[in-house]
Amino acid sequence: MRKVSLIAASFVALGWAVAKADTGTESGDQPSTTTTITTPPPYGSTTVTTPGASVTTPGGSTTTTTTTTGSAPAETTTTVETPAPSTTNVEINTPAPQVTNTTVVTPVPAPVGPAAVNDNRYVEKPYTSRYYTPPIGAAVMVGGGLQDFSLSNARNMTDPGGYWSARMIFGTRNFVGLEAAYVGSAQSINALGLSNDAVLVSNGAEGALRLNIPITMRRASLFEPFGFVGAGWTRFHVARSSTANSDVASNDDVMTVPYGGGVAFAYSGFMADARFTYRSTFYNDLLRTSGGRLDTWQAGGQLGFEF
Repeated sequence: MRKVSLIAASFVALGWAVAKADTGTESGDQPSTTTTITTPPPYGSTTVTTPGASVTTPGGSTTTTTTTTGSAPAETTTTVETPAPSTTNVEINTPAPQVTNTTVVTPVPAPVGPAAVNDNRYVEKPYTSRYYTPPIGAAVMVGGGLQDFSLSNARNMTDPGGYWSARMIFGTRNFVGLEAAYVGSAQSINALGLSNDAVLVSNGAEGALRLNIPITMRRASLFEPFGFVGAGWTRFHVARSSTANSDVASNDDVMTVPYGGGVAFAYSGFMADARFTYRSTFYNDLLRTSGGRLDTWQAGGQLGFEF
């Protein structure tokens, strides 16, 4: 009986030993791997533990792998040195920008000579400091001259006198032009019943059709013979005397027909003329006793501006 108990105890002890050995083997069949990954600053280090892991790290890092096997683990340390990434210096030569020199050639103006005279009188000509030639021509002029009656009845009572005028002319460089004028005169008169210093004064307005022969000369100067004929009105008045007991009336309004001719000259905007005018009169009542017309003649000149 005692012998059987010892045998049973031996089998129990043997079974316990086998069971323990199996347990240790099972736990050692699964080795553990500890991986330490060291990266350059500033990232620090990272440790990863995985069963049977294979770690691949980029160049420039250090990897440490620790493997433990069995109950009494054997520790294996593997250090993988990955070379640092190489640096490639690439030099790029950028060509300097090309500079193109552009030369602008300005043509030299041709020398300007004396302006050519345009003989076409219908074309406007330039105005310069030297001369001016308008296309049609107009002028404002003032002047005066000598006046006297042409018929004996009025001429025997009066002395030669003077006249003055202000005139506007249109068409000085055309064959046909127009005139509008104010004309006045003054001359002494001696008649029965008048004072010794009595003066016969006239004032009137008239218009005329003018015929020209424009001749353009050098530098656009103008030489122009002309003639005219027109119609107007004149008022005669006896001044500085009473006419109550005189052979003449104090006032007389008459119709006039002026006609005559002359010559004009223009240069660089200035114009002058000399003219002779005969003025026929109608509806005369100034001479109470002797009657008669008050026709006059005038010889004078004018000066003004042409534009």
